[in-house]
Amino acid sequence: MSKLIVIGNGYIGKKIHKQLSSRVDELVVLNNLNYEEPERLLEEFKIKLGNEIKYATGPGFKDPTDRPWVVNCVGYTGKPNVDACEDEKEKCWALNVTFPILLANFCLNQNIKLINISSGCIYDGTNLYSEEDYPDFGLDSENSSWYSRTKHASELSLNAFPNVYTLRVRMPICNDFNSGKNYLTKILKYNNLLEETNSKTIIEDLINVIHKIINIPDIPTGTYNCVNPEPLSTKEVTQILDKAGMWNPHWNFIDYKELKNHIKANRSNCKLSTEKSRLYNIEMPPERESLERILFNEE
Repeated sequence: MSKLIVIGNGYIGKKIHKQLSSRVDELVVLNNLNYEEPERLLEEFKIKLGNEIKYATGPGFKDPTDRPWVVNCVGYTGKPNVDACEDEKEKCWALNVTFPILLANFCLNQNIKLINISSGCIYDGTNLYSEEDYPDFGLDSENSSWYSRTKHASELSLNAFPNVYTLRVRMPICNDFNSGKNYLTKILKYNNLLEETNSKTIIEDLINVIHKIINIPDIPTGTYNCVNPEPLSTKEVTQILDKAGMWNPHWNFIDYKELKNHIKANRSNCKLSTEKSRLYNIEMPPERESLERILFNEE
């Protein structure tokens, strides 16, 4: 029997709720929480957990079939973008570092597996980065953004927990064009587009990965690059959008040197390896295949 508790009802949390509610025995979304203080957020989570699902205090869930899975979608990416994290460093650290650590420790003591939605924006370069590669756009980089530093710090801590899956996502994509967090919405909105080839995550495919993890017992905990292989360039994405009848006549492709004139925090540009995901049979489809599927409703 699979029980899933999703913390956070934002961009990714809402999609998980919508797409997984019919595929698990019980799914609870915890929202309207206090996101300002990590300690209070954890206490609210404990209370809501007790109200929503049979919650055993003390030794925790003794029966493995009664243990829920927790998916943490809480995080701060800044509004409208990561530039805001440079001005709200305390809030960014609290939600991206302190809360996941507190949550992981609580879940460990209750024999609960935790899936933490993280970010692959801790690398920058032309390499194909694996999960074993040390981040070159994180805590040790003078050029990294504050957001990327918090994600690196969180990973370093969560790696010590044997009950945690860290799923790295990048530039999440879905077919909801009302969301400002959707990479496609951003592409259609902006006139100046950075021409780079970056790994990206189709949320529908990410949710399928989560479903596999909670149902396949031999997938080990740890960090996974949850991106679609064979990443497309920005121009290639716009060409697919054009075929779908979505085109911005004002698009202008720029390089990173020009982009820096318009941003406060440096941006990560990277491609992530999916070899580890392939090894455990949770690799997602190629980016073009999934992008065309959601844009053209292809099955």
